[in-house]
Amino acid sequence: MVSWDSEALRRPATAYAQTLAAIFSGRPYHPRNDNLMIQFDPTYNYGDSDLINDKNLAYWKFGELIKTLVTMTCNADKQIEIMGAGIVTDDMAEDFYSYYTLSFKELLDCGLLTEISNQKLKELNDFFDDRNGSKDPDFWDDLQLATNKDWQIVRAKASEILTMLNMDNLELEFDRTEKYETTAQGQKLIMQTTKSRLRRKNSC
Repeated sequence: MVSWDSEALRRPATAYAQTLAAIFSGRPYHPRNDNLMIQFDPTYNYGDSDLINDKNLAYWKFGELIKTLVTMTCNADKQIEIMGAGIVTDDMAEDFYSYYTLSFKELLDCGLLTEISNQKLKELNDFFDDRNGSKDPDFWDDLQLATNKDWQIVRAKASEILTMLNMDNLELEFDRTEKYETTAQGQKLIMQTTKSRLRRKNSC
């Protein structure tokens, strides 16, 4: 006798079909983030929404996490271009810390992460933690961003996570404004503002 899953009736047709197939075959069904694309739009700027609302805040943090992961998948030159002034390795790791390490419970509660995707993100978090501070100074050297084998591992891990989240069809675009002041040594950058957004690949 088949035991019907009432929750499955509220899933998208594709996920529902997968559930039925699993029931009749006896195979376990591990849902991906199929519902995520219905609720969360990665191209929408949730920063423009009411961030006092817990759900809006979680969606904004998740969008920033996706931006961080997309940046991590890029080659060194593109990463430097995206991150701008500062220490690129530190800044990427700090963004990941802000939008995953400090926020993963909110993302789980809102259904933006599954236990499986959260585990993969935790592995990336641990990878950074194992190299934190003076443990591996070469890892934090921007001059080695293109050649350090551990950053190749980061790129691969970030890419795997984006695929798991169904977010591997995204790219980052940004606008940047800079302010300089004139000193005895010439022009000095005193302020840099970057506004980034996600878009689907090959979109105009």
